[in-house]
Amino acid sequence: MSERNIITIPVTGRIDSYTSSGLQTKVDAALAQHPDGIIFDFDSAAYISSAGLRVLLNAKKTCGKTMTMKVINVPLDIRNIFDMTGFSAIMDVEDKFRQVNVDGCPMIGAGACGECYRLDDETIIKLYYDRISDDTIAEEKRLAKLAFVLGIPTAISYDIVKVGTRKGVIYELIKAKTLSEIIREDYSKLDEYTKQYAEFCRSIHSTVCTGQNLPDFREVNRADIANIRGITAEEAAALNEFLDFVPDGNTCLHGDLNPNNIMLENGSLCLIDMGEFSRGFAMFDVSRIMFSLHFANGRSGTMNDFMKMPCDEVDRIWNCFVKYYFSADTLEEAAKTNPAAAWVEPLGMWRCVASMLKGTRWPEERRQQALGYLHEKLLPLVQQLKENGGDITKVQY
Repeated sequence: MSERNIITIPVTGRIDSYTSSGLQTKVDAALAQHPDGIIFDFDSAAYISSAGLRVLLNAKKTCGKTMTMKVINVPLDIRNIFDMTGFSAIMDVEDKFRQVNVDGCPMIGAGACGECYRLDDETIIKLYYDRISDDTIAEEKRLAKLAFVLGIPTAISYDIVKVGTRKGVIYELIKAKTLSEIIREDYSKLDEYTKQYAEFCRSIHSTVCTGQNLPDFREVNRADIANIRGITAEEAAALNEFLDFVPDGNTCLHGDLNPNNIMLENGSLCLIDMGEFSRGFAMFDVSRIMFSLHFANGRSGTMNDFMKMPCDEVDRIWNCFVKYYFSADTLEEAAKTNPAAAWVEPLGMWRCVASMLKGTRWPEERRQQALGYLHEKLLPLVQQLKENGGDITKVQY
């Protein structure tokens, strides 16, 4: 099997002092005929000794920096050998992934990077889109581990799998359901569950993460500006200026704390979808909750497709969340004693612009909604912030 001048060599069984010479002969012949490089397919390999590792090392040296040298479909036992000997650090190694079928499995959430499906009562899978890089998936796993170390309740991941060509991560959640699912089962308990939800979010936002290698959420948001379509360079510059005025923060942020990303397990809440776990100003997180529950709560019908519940019930969740998170009936009332609350709605509108004007996910009516927020609210707000030294409590929007 070859692609251009790169050849794939299947590696089977045990590669040890008895069999490595045969593999070396195949490698020498392959590289003589395929000067662009070589791929070792370990799908049927069972073991590799130091003699086999030397064959790979010789191939790596021959390929140098100009030729392709890759090892694919590496079983876990052999991956452990690569890791212990340092080979993983010097070679392009791709693990062997178990194939999983999600046909018929209910989708419990979807976001910018992928979808979450329930496989059974005990496990869910976050399935990434094909366009999501391995580095992005690895970064999410790193962030999930950091959150766990910081004491943030998170779902435990234990396996990377594939569904067709797409990669996914399996999470074990015994009998857990999303907070959205729980509320949909009994709207009479909406107030009770939303109180628990707000207290959970407050506990995350009270966790200081100084010293950890976490992304700055302000810069995560700033990176979105380059992907916004249909605005001028001056408008993009104003969006950057707006972020400059947002207060600093050093507490943990999830990045997307909507009820679809929170699981209820044995009476306790925990997080999934950790791709934007970061540090910063807590109102970034609250504004994204407002975005999901309020700004993105469609008014064309009576149902909210994202939350899979009536729009009026979604409004109730948001209003109850404000009450229990801020101990106030409205954001305006909360801002009288907690100036940080005054940032929630402007940041929510900023999120509308960054999300609804990016890509083709949102319909034209939502793009026009976002442009309205930009022109009628955010741009005048930036000017007022300049005039008032960044004091959000002195502006009108």
